[in-house]
Amino acid sequence: MRGSLVVAAVGLSFAAASPARAADAKAECIAAADQGQSLRDEGKYSRARETFAKCARDVCPKVVAQSCNRWLHETDEATPTVVLGARDGAGQDLTNAQVTMDGSPLAESLDGKPVQVDPGQHVFRFTRPGADPAEASVVLRAGEKNRVVGVTLKPPAVTIAEPPPPAEREPGPSFISARTVTALSMLVLGGAAIGGGAYFLGQSGSQSSTASGLRTSMPSYACTDAPTSPPCQQLGSAVDAQHSDTAVGTALLVGGGVLVVGAVVAWVIWPKAAQPPAAVGRVTPVLLPRAGGASLGLEGAF
Repeated sequence: MRGSLVVAAVGLSFAAASPARAADAKAECIAAADQGQSLRDEGKYSRARETFAKCARDVCPKVVAQSCNRWLHETDEATPTVVLGARDGAGQDLTNAQVTMDGSPLAESLDGKPVQVDPGQHVFRFTRPGADPAEASVVLRAGEKNRVVGVTLKPPAVTIAEPPPPAEREPGPSFISARTVTALSMLVLGGAAIGGGAYFLGQSGSQSSTASGLRTSMPSYACTDAPTSPPCQQLGSAVDAQHSDTAVGTALLVGGGVLVVGAVVAWVIWPKAAQPPAAVGRVTPVLLPRAGGASLGLEGAF
């Protein structure tokens, strides 16, 4: 009798719990149907499919399940698919490449099968060991199927280090300086003066020869008795020209010599450009304390 009462109590509890569970399932199905439609309208087809699958179960009310099944089929038809592919530098197909879409993992290998993705703009990033990553930006439209998204994965470029630029040499002292210009100017002027002096002294010698010839051709008293005669006047002109050329030539020779000597002196004694002071070392003896006494050491500064 007691056993019959227990069985009856259990049966009553199950009967009371079934309506509650049914009500909860109905509420979940209706909520899933509403959520799936919202996700579909937002273009989030992947999540919408998962949600429609929940409200398309047999435990859901028949009307809700039928609607969710239809929406699930329509979402599958509208969901774009892509076919991922990659080639190496030689144009060979690759399978051992990983793909992420918008930073989230999408495929661990490339098998040539279509992959469902949400519509919109996406960035597909392909990676493979031993190759530089490659990206492809694609805009997918609702209902677009088997869109091929492919890239070429090439080995990393070998960077050849450029040789360092040659060290710039510090310019040496310039030949054009006040010392050089002064010495050369004096040397050139001195040489020109010496050349001019030699010319005038040569002319003086020529005039001396002319005067000697005139003296020889006439008596010694001729110019005393008739100083205005043409030969005497010619002799006087020759003597004056000889003296003038000798004076000018001597002056030019002396001035040219002075300039040449001045050029040498200027080159030798002209102050040179200051050189940076060389490092000077200084060593100073110091007493170093030691156990039991002291010792003499050296302290240097360089």
